[in-house]
Amino acid sequence: MTALLRSRGVRALDADEVPGLAAWMNGSGDVVGDGSLEPSPELLATCFWGWSGPRVEQIVGELGPDGVLLGIAVNQWDFVDRFDRLVLLELDPATQRDRVASRDPLFREQIAAGLPVMQEQMRTHGAHVVDATQDPEHVARELAALLHRSR
Repeated sequence: MTALLRSRGVRALDADEVPGLAAWMNGSGDVVGDGSLEPSPELLATCFWGWSGPRVEQIVGELGPDGVLLGIAVNQWDFVDRFDRLVLLELDPATQRDRVASRDPLFREQIAAGLPVMQEQMRTHGAHVVDATQDPEHVARELAALLHRSR
């Protein structure tokens, strides 16, 4: 989605690909590993995929008011006030399974379990909902149009 938005002139970053932004964190918020750390039952039981506060601030500043940060993290609600708007790319379980098929099986299970919770939290926080079960090109067009309408 990031590349499709960029091809439409949108400054977009994938949170999982921004160095120093997303990492595995323990319950105290201390970083215990990056994306190269293999998920294990122990890791998933004691850690979460989270964002670094100082790095969020830096990225939001770099993106500016017209930029987009794509991704989710368990602790994203700690930073929600730094964003002008939230957009939920709403997926059904089957579409989500297809889109994360290449990820580690344990991580896929965690993602599947979190889908209804995250989507409901996004709605509660007033996110604009986009049907992401559509073709990615269509979703990118809709997102770009949404960004241009709200300027």
